[in-house]
Amino acid sequence: MRFRGILPVAAAILLAAAGSAAAEPTTWSGTARVIDGDTISVRRQRIRIAAIDACELKQTGIQNGKVWPCGAVARSYLRKMIDGKHVRCEIIDKDQYRRLVGQCFIADTDIGLAMVNAGLAESMLRYLPRSHSIMRGREQGAGSTFRHLVGGDRKPASLPARESSSKP
Repeated sequence: MRFRGILPVAAAILLAAAGSAAAEPTTWSGTARVIDGDTISVRRQRIRIAAIDACELKQTGIQNGKVWPCGAVARSYLRKMIDGKHVRCEIIDKDQYRRLVGQCFIADTDIGLAMVNAGLAESMLRYLPRSHSIMRGREQGAGSTFRHLVGGDRKPASLPARESSSKP
């Protein structure tokens, strides 16, 4: 009869352990595989690069008055930068497609920032949580990273116009 009090405690411990094992890690790292200009796969987990928007893979844009395959160009650039290399992503959210959303790095290089700097993605700071380090920098007078991205969702001067995606 003295086991009667132990069973609820044991059940609670097992449930807590099962719940924590199922929780998503806050950092994913491993060999990267590029899906498109703003989505990668690390250890078979799709991760959307936080706070950027690149053209969809089959999307085209207008550059110097001519149609250009901005989605394919963005993916190609990202592949050259990270495909097959070790990346680390700090997970900050999950999107509507159940992908993890993270700020991703190759060594100390912020991959999203590199895509924006290359003119192949737009910065989308409004999608970062207020607790994110870039947003905290904004509220504290802005750090050097934020100063570069200031303007939130404005297109960088070097980013050519894009045509509407066929994807809703």
